[in-house]
Order: sequence, then C-alpha cells, then structure tokens
Amino acid sequence: MKRSVICALPALLLAACSSDFPTAAPADAALGRNGDPTLSVGAGAIAIVTHDYDSGKGSLRAAIEMANADARIVRIEVKPQARTIALQSSLVYTGSQPLTIIGKDATLDASAAGGPALIANGGGDLYVQALTVANSPSEGLTVEVPAGATGTLTVRLDDVTAVDNKGHGILINDQVDQSTSDGVQPVNLGSAASLNVIVNDVRFLRNGFSVSDRDGLRVNEGGIGSLTFTAVGARAEENAADGIELDERGEGSVIVDVRDTDILRNGVFDPEDLDDGFDIDEYDAGSISGVLRNVRANNNYEEGLDFNENNAGDLRVDLFDVEANGNREEGIDYEEDDDFAGGGDLVTTMRDIRANGNGVDGGDGGLKIREKGVGDLNVDVADVMTLNNSVAGVAIRESGAGDYAATLSRLLSTGNTGAGVRAQQEAPGLSALLVSASIVAPNAGGGFAGNVPATITP
Repeated sequence: MKRSVICALPALLLAACSSDFPTAAPADAALGRNGDPTLSVGAGAIAIVTHDYDSGKGSLRAAIEMANADARIVRIEVKPQARTIALQSSLVYTGSQPLTIIGKDATLDASAAGGPALIANGGGDLYVQALTVANSPSEGLTVEVPAGATGTLTVRLDDVTAVDNKGHGILINDQVDQSTSDGVQPVNLGSAASLNVIVNDVRFLRNGFSVSDRDGLRVNEGGIGSLTFTAVGARAEENAADGIELDERGEGSVIVDVRDTDILRNGVFDPEDLDDGFDIDEYDAGSISGVLRNVRANNNYEEGLDFNENNAGDLRVDLFDVEANGNREEGIDYEEDDDFAGGGDLVTTMRDIRANGNGVDGGDGGLKIREKGVGDLNVDVADVMTLNNSVAGVAIRESGAGDYAATLSRLLSTGNTGAGVRAQQEAPGLSALLVSASIVAPNAGGGFAGNVPATITP
C-alpha cells in the first residue's frame, strides 16, 4: 500500500505515518478485510506492530490503545522484527468490537508488568494467533466478561503458549464470585452471556505456582449462559493445579469437543488439595455433554479426567481412544454428581480406554463411573484395559434411585489391588451387568465385587 493512502486514514491511524519511531522501520496501518473466518467481522482497520518496545508509536501497546479508541480497528498484526516485548504494565483491551491479534510468534514477557500480560474486558470476541504470554506474576492472558454481556462471547486461541505465569496460564472469567463451599454457589453468578472457547495447538506449561488452585487454562461461566469448549492439539503440562478446568454455574450446560490433546503431570503445587489433569464442574440446572477423542491424561497428581455434573442435569460425554495412566487417584473419575445429589441420567459410550497404574493415593477405580441422585445409569464400554491400579480396575456405581445398565466388552482388568470390576447399586431399581469376551483375573480383590451380578458370555 502506498504511503499516500496510509496517511489519508483518520486521525487515530495518522500517528502510524509519522517518522519518530524507535526503530528504523516505520509503523504501518491499512484498511482491509478481516480474513479470519471465526470472528467474521467483515471490513475494518488493521494496526501494524513494527517493533518490540513496550510503548510508543508502532508498539503493540499503541495498537491496542488505538483499537480501544476506534471500533473500526478489528485486527492487529505483529511484524516479524517484534520478537520479545518486555511489558512494563499490562496490556488492556477495552473495546467491544471483535479483535484479532496475529502475533507472528512474538513473546509477551510480563515479568515486570505487575499483572497479566494481556487483559480483555470490553466484551468483544477475541482471536489470538501465534503468541506466547510468559512470566506474569498473575495470569498470562485474562478475558473478563462484562456483567451486562448477552449473546455469545467467543475466545479463540491458535498456536498460543502460556508458560511460567504465576497465576492461571489463561483465565476466561464470567463469574462474579468464583468461590464454592460444599457445593453451595453464590447468588450473583455472572452475566447472561454464553462462552464459546476454542483452542487449537495451544500449550499451557508450568503455570500457577503462586497460590493454590491456579490452572493452565481456567474457564469460568456463570449466570444463565452455557459453555462450549473445543480443543484440538492442546497440551497442558506441569501446571500447579488443573491442566484444564471448566467451571459452569447457573442454568447453562457444558458442551465439550476435545481431540488429540495431552494433559500431563499437573496438580502438584498444594499437597492439601492436589489437582487433576482435566476437570469439569457443572453446578445447578444444566448438563455436560460431548466427546473426547485421542486424549492422554497421564501422571497427574489427583485424577486424570475428573468430570462432575452437580444438581439436576445429565452427564453424557463419550470417550474414544483415551489414556489415563499413572494418576495418583482415579485415572477417569466420571460422576453424575460429586458434592451432593441432584438428579439426572448418566449415559456414556467408551471405546479403546486405558486406565493403568492409578490410585496410589486412593480412589475407587482406574475407571470410575458413578450416578448419584435420582436418575438412570446406562454405560456401554468396550476395548478397555485397566491394569495394576491400587484400587479396583473398573468401578461402576448407581448411588441413587434409578436403573443400572452396564455393558462391558473386551475388558482386560488384571493386577489391581481391588476387584477387576466393582458393580454396585445402592438404591432400588432395575440392574443389569453384561460382560463379554473379557478377562478380569487375577486381581487381589477378585474378579467381580459389589451387589450387581454379572451375566458373562465368552
């Protein structure tokens, strides 16, 4: 684009045409169409970042300030010469328009920022690509949902790394009060908006080593909205608390689609409250549903996968090609209710599951499935291996009034301290446990335990 065209832009973009830049290359800006299909924001202004100084014309800070002041700016692009930006304070995006930040593999070093590297609190959709947020004394990236937000707020992260931040690596928050007390939730939960969070090829590494319960990725949804979470190719490793935690309160549901993701060695920081690899907590009215494919949740300091649906609502997440080995409690803890009974059905299909070597600190099973409260349990599990757990291999419990139906096919459950399969129904209801083509011995606790008799076929 010619300079004469650039300098014909309105006053907010004219600053990019001046010559007093801290580097030889001048800042640039242009009008163009936002090509990102996720936000679909149409035509708008593009601010260009030409250097890695903390401030000044051509800086990322100046570009964000321009976007705050002019809703036509919907895209910020970092030039390759901006490699590491040593922030002296947090970058704060307050605009309500969707904003795309193309980082070109730049790093935001927040060691001296006194807070998060980047804060977005204006309610606009946010898309960040090819950017690292590192070394913050609190969060690496924080998205705060305004109290009056409605509709759906989308946050998409592609090729982003959150590393060595003392708080959450990335926090997306729509809760006024994040506290809990034995399942009792605050009245003022959050906005009426739903959250749509998409992470592709994102890394959450070694975050959270400041105070208890700071995760690699934490998403908090409150109020009447729902939470949709999509992850492909993510990696959450060696974070102080949970690698990934989704916390939904209020009337909405959680819908997940997680694929090709590794969640490893998380949760070590607080010995009084060790944490999980991937934790979903859904409170109040609403359900958890979705699918996991090709997921590894190994060597975490509590559960590998910890899915809890509390109050009225169903738990309907299917698992395919999932590995949860070497976790200190259950490998997979899949519960329709954890803190208190509320009702709802538990329905799941699981295929190609490995849950081996779990439970050195306790728990119920390498693979634990429990429905609690009024509701039915319907489980179809095949091609499962549960070996050498310090608890039962598989534990399937119906803890409230409801029917029990479980089908196990091609199960190998041996070398466990507990039973190979513990099947328990604790309230009146119909029960059926069908087992075929399976090996459930030897185990220190026997092949089968519990009060639901198994019908076994070759």
